[in-house]
Amino acid sequence: MKKSVAVLCLSFVCLGYFASVAFCNARTDDPLGVAVSPQCLVLGKDQGGAVTVHTAISYSEVDCASLKLNGIPVDWCHVDDLGNVVGEFNEEAVKAIVAPPEATLTLTGAMKTGETFAGSDTVRVKP
Repeated sequence: MKKSVAVLCLSFVCLGYFASVAFCNARTDDPLGVAVSPQCLVLGKDQGGAVTVHTAISYSEVDCASLKLNGIPVDWCHVDDLGNVVGEFNEEAVKAIVAPPEATLTLTGAMKTGETFAGSDTVRVKP
C-alpha cells in the first residue's frame, strides 16, 4: 500500500513538472516562447527600470552578449527555473521606441554555435 501511494505521489509530481514546462510561456504564440514583461508599457510611469524578456531557449546554448530587443542591447541576462534564458533591457530605452496602442518587440540573438534566432511578442502601450 505505501509503495503504491509513493508511486502515485511521484506520478503527480512528474505530471505537475511537465505541465509547468509545457505551459511556462503559454500566453505567447511565439515558437521560441518569447514573452515580454510587463505586458502593458505605461509611458508616463516608472515600471521598475527593466523590461524582461522570457524565452524557451536553453540558457547554456545562448551567447548572452548577442541579445537585442528591437536593436537595444541586453543589460544583463540570467537563467530561469527551467534553464531558459531571460534578458533584461533598459525600460527607458524600450519605451523610447514604442507608441500607443501597441508594439511588437522582437528579441534577436545568436546561439553559441553562431546560429541566429528571432522571436516576438506584442505588448500594449499606454501614454
